[in-house]
Amino acid sequence: MKPTALLLGIAALFTSAVVADKTCTPSFDYCANELMEKKGFSEDDIKTSLKGSEYENEDFQNILLHCMNPGMVGHAKLCASGCQAAAQEGSRKC
Repeated sequence: MKPTALLLGIAALFTSAVVADKTCTPSFDYCANELMEKKGFSEDDIKTSLKGSEYENEDFQNILLHCMNPGMVGHAKLCASGCQAAAQEGSRKC
């Protein structure tokens, strides 16, 4: 086996493992900070989802994001009083 093929195979496994770590339930809303703390999203993931929106410079504590597919969020909302995390799994609110 060529070293290049081996490296590409390892890279593919690593990439799929990283993507699989991001989890959210489609149709649920999540606080941005909760996505980073509990759902495997990075700060860069959140920044990317906010890029080009009116909320890209807002504090993550005030952002509510909608889960469109597992590992994919968007449709940001601004929570003036901060995002309210829930004690159990389910949609969050402002």
